[in-house]
Amino acid sequence: MEQTQNAGYAQITPETTEADFLSGRTGFALGFDSTNQTLVDLWGGGFQLAAPLTAANELGRYCQAREQLAAYMREKILQEYVQYGGAQALCGWYDHAMTERRELLIDLGARAVAVRTGRLEKPGTGYVQMDKFLRDPYHVVLEEAHKAEEHAAAAAPTTFGSLYLSPTAVEHLCAVTGDPSAVTVKFVLDYWEEMELVLGEELPKLLQGWQRFRLPVKHRSKARYDPVGMVGTPIEHCVQAQYREQRVDSEAAGLNLAQERQYLSAFNPSISIGFSEKGLHKIWKKLGI
Repeated sequence: MEQTQNAGYAQITPETTEADFLSGRTGFALGFDSTNQTLVDLWGGGFQLAAPLTAANELGRYCQAREQLAAYMREKILQEYVQYGGAQALCGWYDHAMTERRELLIDLGARAVAVRTGRLEKPGTGYVQMDKFLRDPYHVVLEEAHKAEEHAAAAAPTTFGSLYLSPTAVEHLCAVTGDPSAVTVKFVLDYWEEMELVLGEELPKLLQGWQRFRLPVKHRSKARYDPVGMVGTPIEHCVQAQYREQRVDSEAAGLNLAQERQYLSAFNPSISIGFSEKGLHKIWKKLGI
């Protein structure tokens, strides 16, 4: 059996091993533009081919190997996710991390408003990466706040999403004074590196590699996909859909799908901070702006 298995993928390149499928070098050589390497590095350790590669060509054998790798990674992610405590625990971590950074997030939001309104030429955080982020109109969006009376009864999302003054407050209230806000600063996060930048700390392993929109990894010219491309972090909607589709196996592993849906239905890691004129000037005075 071992000889058959080795022969199945040794034809791709001489001395091809599991490590080659983990590194993605073969994928690039065969025509894939990416390999989802962050997730592979996090969850691919210890992978071994469990079945012979029987496809008739190199691309087919590569995809067969990556199918096995994808299944291996998903199993490891699910096991650690359940052990960690699922969405409830990850939501708790995120909320705590955001609360711990609350004052600094308010300062960053105030700097962004100052730059966008011409009060500051540069954010002046002392970090090039953060200055670049705050000046990016896509990632830091300024919006005129809604009238407070129209939204006073609105409830905050149960998980993630906004930096609130209190659990029942919403983004139309100033995070500094509690008064109706004049402007809302939204930090739009699309990738896990942006999440780490804004939160100022390393994410839990289960959040590393997160993407807001995960797209399949397609071959440059052929109608083939790398199966590892759709392996993602557990809080991504596409991953949660897979768990629901595989309900029996997911629940057998200990995942509470009803609770997952409750916590992640409104998942949005982007952070919103409301400012009134008084609140802005108070923060600007503190920052010497």
